[in-house]
Amino acid sequence: MSASSVSNIYKLLDKLEMTILKGIPLPLTPLIFVNNEKVIDTVDRIRASIPAEIQEAHNVIKKRDEIIIDAQKKSSMMIEDTKRQASILLSESELLKAVQAEAERIRQQVISDCEQIKKQAESEAEILKNSAINEAMAIRSGADRYAEDVLSSLDRDLGELHSIVRNGQKHLAKVKSDSLSQLSPQNRQKTAPNIAYQPK
Repeated sequence: MSASSVSNIYKLLDKLEMTILKGIPLPLTPLIFVNNEKVIDTVDRIRASIPAEIQEAHNVIKKRDEIIIDAQKKSSMMIEDTKRQASILLSESELLKAVQAEAERIRQQVISDCEQIKKQAESEAEILKNSAINEAMAIRSGADRYAEDVLSSLDRDLGELHSIVRNGQKHLAKVKSDSLSQLSPQNRQKTAPNIAYQPK
């Protein structure tokens, strides 16, 4: 930047200052009335007197600020997106934990139900076993009594039959004896050999 450019800028600034100082003050306030046309003209001349490198530097700074603002926006968007993704992952993780917890609860419930069913089946099997044993014992006891009754009845029948046989034998022996006693001695000798055997 040349010295003349700097000198011109300072002169314009001095002119701007003088324009402001020549303004009419507003009573009881820090405000003043100034000629806005002169102020705007001076500002435009100051802007035109700014060297190209300063304007370029200004443009670079402005561009830099725009880049920074854009980067901040993109960064904010990325942060929000990351938070959203993290929230989704956390939600899915919590859902997975809930599903796993529910699966474990169902597994434990099934195990408990199976144990209960097993105990109930064992209890019912024991009851059926005892009932079958009692029923078998009752049937056996009844069969034993029936067999005893049959044998006792058969024993009585055989005793009566034996008694009838013996009485029949005695009756036949008596009939034969009576018949022999009525025969003559001669006929008794003839028939004697026929009665040599007498049942006991």
